Amino acid sequence: MDFFDVVQKRRSVRKFTDQPVDSQLIEKALDAALVAPNSSNMQPWEFYWVKSTAHREPLIEACFRQNAAQSAQELIFVVARLDTWKRNQKLILNWIDTLDSPPKVLVNYYKKLIPLAYMRDPFFIKDTLAYLMTTLIGWFRPTPRVSFGTARAFETASKSTALACENLMLALVAQGLSCCPMEGFDEVRVKKVLKLNRHSHVVMGIGIGYAAEDGIYSSQFRIPRELVVKEV
Repeated sequence: MDFFDVVQKRRSVRKFTDQPVDSQLIEKALDAALVAPNSSNMQPWEFYWVKSTAHREPLIEACFRQNAAQSAQELIFVVARLDTWKRNQKLILNWIDTLDSPPKVLVNYYKKLIPLAYMRDPFFIKDTLAYLMTTLIGWFRPTPRVSFGTARAFETASKSTALACENLMLALVAQGLSCCPMEGFDEVRVKKVLKLNRHSHVVMGIGIGYAAEDGIYSSQFRIPRELVVKEV
């Protein structure tokens, strides 16, 4: 399909048929998700493709047994993580070492600035000092504003993870599948089933399958363009 056809065809399908989904289609969509743009290329995401009935049933229950979860042939939960940055930083630095004459600014960015942005301390001393410093500098010139606290860190990681989710969903539709992103779930229960720690945030669940005839509940509504597109 043409890209714009894919964008227009993607709808939140709430009911799926019993037709099985070829796992290769899911694999291909996941590969598309992994090349999504993300902050500093830190790739803070994880994708939990639900395979076992032992996991599937309690996860459907955690999604309030909504049709998009209950009738889905495949379920994927997408998670943003704050505790994988050191591993990812090391992998990126190893990759930089393979480059011919990598720019010094690139090396310094990942060796010095990434720890400042991602390292957390239990008493938020680092965050407080960084916030005060960047606020002070910002009075005199443009400066990167450091995220303050765990909530802001999760916001940054979730933005990148949401971009990967969109890649995933468009790739599914491009292959003839349908999907439904779900924010309606009990995150505490989902995290318990997936054995996730406090450094993890479940961004969304995605139900996947082939659309049932009554899978789309209504025609699409969008806010008028002139209300949301601004020229400045």
